[in-house]
Amino acid sequence: MSRYLIQSGRNFQFLHSCPHTGDVAWTPSLALALRNGVIDDEEQVAQMLEDHCDKGTCTVVDLDESGD
Repeated sequence: MSRYLIQSGRNFQFLHSCPHTGDVAWTPSLALALRNGVIDDEEQVAQMLEDHCDKGTCTVVDLDESGD
């Protein structure tokens, strides 16, 4: 199972869920994104992209993809 982050191509911030309210927000902090923004379901990734990103403006980062 892969783990994903969503990153904006406009300002390079990461999409995450606020642990206190559950609201979705953008953060410049990779540490915060790794704590609260990792998604392990491809359908949820697709839904987050649809709900929070303009088409073609975000990148899905696969944290388990090898750079070899």
